[in-house]
Amino acid sequence: MARYVIVCAFDEPPPDALAGELELADRLRLVRGEERPDLWISWAPFHEVEARLAAALAEGEVGSAAMLPALPPPGERWILTEWRGRLAVHGSIANQLDPRFWASPSRYDLIDLRIFTPSGEEPPLSMAGPAAKSRARQATWVETSAEYRAALDANQAVLITAPAQQILTRMRNWFGDLADERVGGAVAVLAMSGIKPSAQTQVVLRSPAALGLRRASGPTVLAELSRAGEIRTQAWGTSSEDPTRRLARPRPGYGRAESRSLTAELTALRATTGARYGVLIRLLARADGEVRMEDGLIFEQETLNRAQNLVLASGAVVSVGGGRPASLALPAWCLNRRLAPPHGEPVRPTPLYVPLTASMTQGTLWRIVERSLHGFGDQE
Repeated sequence: MARYVIVCAFDEPPPDALAGELELADRLRLVRGEERPDLWISWAPFHEVEARLAAALAEGEVGSAAMLPALPPPGERWILTEWRGRLAVHGSIANQLDPRFWASPSRYDLIDLRIFTPSGEEPPLSMAGPAAKSRARQATWVETSAEYRAALDANQAVLITAPAQQILTRMRNWFGDLADERVGGAVAVLAMSGIKPSAQTQVVLRSPAALGLRRASGPTVLAELSRAGEIRTQAWGTSSEDPTRRLARPRPGYGRAESRSLTAELTALRATTGARYGVLIRLLARADGEVRMEDGLIFEQETLNRAQNLVLASGAVVSVGGGRPASLALPAWCLNRRLAPPHGEPVRPTPLYVPLTASMTQGTLWRIVERSLHGFGDQE
């Protein structure tokens, strides 16, 4: 019989009775230092816990589960929590499942996974967490780049399968103004969809709406002013502890006093938000005015460089003077759990933002973003 390991994810530590029924034996850390989700390994023969696991997933007692030939390395453990309320199974051992307990699976062919839904009821909405509550619409599949691009303007939640290199070499065709060099959005969407620059295969691309993102609008929004040429923006993703060190060129040339002021600013904001990272921003406006940056606003990397895109933990409204640069530092969370922390790379503002809750933390943000992917393959 094929060898496998079963991993169950929980929003809170599992009760003793359920842990015993599923024969949960060892705790697993998804990311070093992160306590949630709570991951537990069961080494039990699958047929002995299968019926209980299917019921627990359907009832929301288990957040998500996976059955794999072996534990994935830390960089790939996202697959353990990707599909809320479902069981992810490697294709090589999918024949171990009893069809009485599982509905027909969707497929994630990039790593040969089958995603099974428990037969009967879906997990109750009340157990599905904030992301599921906010995602009122399921994404629909489209077939052409023109349909995908039209969905961006209409704020529709869509998915499309296409060759990765076709997308990456024709960014304007796919993303329109989200591929603007001054004001982006495309890189963040690609990274959130899990697309890597080295990908040589078909990939699944999601629209911002399918990822749970919204679009800021209005005459004072930073992205609109930047696109219109009314303001020039330079920004860098950095640590909140020593934000002005190791910035990529062209550096802003902060003086000692300004550097200390920006560091103190981020330190104070870290104490109130808990955000470990920051975005250093320098604005140069053509005329006096006001600039608005939303809570949750995404600053993206300029390329798919394996570094984190950033989400403002606390936005700002800034008054700028024509011809006089204004510098500020804003706290930020990392958007992509699987990418490297920022180390001074230049980033650019986007019109996209993540709706934040009052009690937002880094772990909560990651779970909200990742849960937006759990409906892979669902159609209206």
